[in-house]
This record gives sequence, structure tokens and C-alpha cells, in this order.
Amino acid sequence: MRAAAQKQVTACEQAAAPSLAIPVGPGVTSDTITLGLITDLSGIFASYGKTVLRGSQLFWNDQNKKGGVCGRKVELLVKDHGYNVQNAVGLYVGMQPKVLAFQQLLGSPEVAAVLGSIGTDQVLTMPVSWSSKLLSNPYIVLTGTTYDLEMINGVEWLMRNKGLRSGERIGDIYLEGEFGENALAGTRAAAAANHLTVVEQRIHSTDKDLSAQVQALKAAGAHFTAMTSTPAQVASVAAAAAALHYDLTIIGSNPTFDPSILTGPAGPTLSQSFYVVQSYSPYSGDGVGPATVRSEYAAAYPNRPVAASSPDYGYGTAEIMYRILDAACRNGSLERPALLKAFHTLNAVDTEGLIAPLNYSSPTQPPARQVLIAQPDAQSPGGLKVLQPFFSTPTAQTFQPS
Repeated sequence: MRAAAQKQVTACEQAAAPSLAIPVGPGVTSDTITLGLITDLSGIFASYGKTVLRGSQLFWNDQNKKGGVCGRKVELLVKDHGYNVQNAVGLYVGMQPKVLAFQQLLGSPEVAAVLGSIGTDQVLTMPVSWSSKLLSNPYIVLTGTTYDLEMINGVEWLMRNKGLRSGERIGDIYLEGEFGENALAGTRAAAAANHLTVVEQRIHSTDKDLSAQVQALKAAGAHFTAMTSTPAQVASVAAAAAALHYDLTIIGSNPTFDPSILTGPAGPTLSQSFYVVQSYSPYSGDGVGPATVRSEYAAAYPNRPVAASSPDYGYGTAEIMYRILDAACRNGSLERPALLKAFHTLNAVDTEGLIAPLNYSSPTQPPARQVLIAQPDAQSPGGLKVLQPFFSTPTAQTFQPS
């Protein structure tokens, strides 16, 4: 992928040549390492899940051509939970004995349902979820900035750049459960630090018409709102605000955006008044990493839609897993405890612009605190453009998740 990394990979391959006799864990043979991937390919986050998966597949295709890891090719065992917790639990139970680690487990409710088992089974797991509540489990590999820190950064960016002022009200429309509630904690923290009042509106994943929530925000006098929801629910809020001739600026957690919402009636409003705060690059992002993913994705999937940022995120998370496996191999073991030890030695993971810089050496701390701000743009590949590159505010730098 990169000249410097190419040299490092070559050195790794040479070092890994005699490694076939090292002790190994589940899912590892003399020529293969199998990683599990439980995602949403048919539910409310299917568009996102599919393109995250493709991004990870692109990375492992590249790495396998270079020799894989520890003298072995990496294979992904992929299953679809359809954003259903019961399905996810059953898939986890069936797959766990067959894989060395989980490359992906998508969804805050799904991760929460198996979090205890992940610890008991000692299986390193990358959730496609950024809740700070997961920091208590040492086997969880968070791949970016947590939801609470996202919202602290996002709210304070609104104050610096979009006219939100101390003493005003800000809404927070959030999904019931860990996804929405962890982001709400960030909004509350930013509000406390900046003398704002939060107007909270809890919703469910099945809610489609959010006009009542919009009316409540308007009645409260809020002209800004945070959102932690599905992309379709963001579109519902934007459409309801437009129908009321209500000036409402929305800041959304990841993954609240999908390019499909730009083609609906709310598209023009979203392009003007919706911003996304996240810790990984959109598909149109600058830098070596995003440019590589864009080129490879277009060649491999010329007729497949792109869900804004997810190929970059998928590629970046696979690169993080590669770093863990490579470090474990160099330490002489591909057993699960060795992966955990290797994971916590990584203190400066640079994916060249795909994901904010990561430090895993302090297990109970968020691995990243930086975010970027993106805006819907129908002319940009993937539908998002970067407005502000990675940054973190003073409040986000000192905030301690509870």
C-alpha cells in the first residue's frame, strides 16, 4: 500500500518464515488464519455493513498477495445477523470456536449481548461500535474515537463554526440503547462545559416519522441538534424541519449518513444543514490511505454503491488487525492470550489518514480522541466531503468516560 510499509511487510515476511511451528489458537492451521466477521448485510445498516466488509476484504486480498501473516493466508468467515441481537448471539456461539479473533462485530446491541462471552472466551474482537462502555473489556479493540468524545468534539465545533452560543438550547435525538445513550453522554458533557441546555428526544430504531421530535425541539427554541440514529431517521428530521420552515442544524454521529438519503426530498436540506462527526475518513478523503482505497474499491466493485466512509473504515480496521497478528507472530505465538498481549503493545497505529491515530497501550482509555467533520455533497465520491480534518477540542482531550 505504501513504500515504507512495503519494506516493513517484506521484513515481516522474512521474520515469519520459520513461524509455522509456533503455538496457535482456534482457526489457525499451517497455512491459514481464519477471522470471524458478523455484520449487517440485510437489516437497517446493511448498506454500511456491506461496504465495511468490502473494505476489509480489499485489505486482506492485498496482504495475502504479500504473503499474509506469519506465513499464512488470512480468510474471513462472514455471517449476516440482519441487525438482530438474537441472530448475532447464535452466530457468535457457533463461530467462536472456529476463529482466532473477530475482525468485525457490527452493532452496539449485538456487541453488548456477547460482551461477557468475549471476555470469557478470551477472543479479541473489533466491534463496529464506538461505545466507551466497551473500554472495560480488555479483549475489545475499539477502532476510533468513542461516541461520547465524538459528540463533545461535534458540539464544540458547532460553537466555534456554526453559531451555537453559550446559554442556548441544543437538542439530542438519540436511539434507545448504548449507541444513542453513549453519544448523549458526550452532548451532556459538552453542554455542561459550555453552559448549554440539552433537549433530549429518545427514539427507537423502528421509528420512521420523527416530526413530533422536531416539533418538540422547535417549541423548546433549539436551532441545533445532535443525532445518533439511522440515516433514514436523519432524513426524516431534516424533512420535518423543512416542512415547518424551521432552521435546524444537525450534527450526526457515525454512522448516521448514507448517500441514499441525498436522493430523497430531504436531500437539499441535508446538504446545507447536516454535518457528520466521525474518526475515520470518508471515501472522498485526502491522503495516501483514502486514495488507495478509492482506487482499489473502484476497480474491484465498479458497479457497487459506496456508503460514504465505510470502505475506508473497513480497510483501516483490517490493517489494525494485521498489526496485532504480526506483533503476536513476532513474539512467537498465535494463541489468543498472545494476541491480547500484542494488542496492548501498539502505541502508535498510523493508517495514513484512514482512521484517526490510535494508541492501545492504555486499555481503559479511548484509543483516539480526534474526529473530523464531514458534510453531505452529492458531487463527492461516496456523498461526503471533509470540512475539517482530524482535531480534538480541549474538553475532549481531558474528558474521562464513566
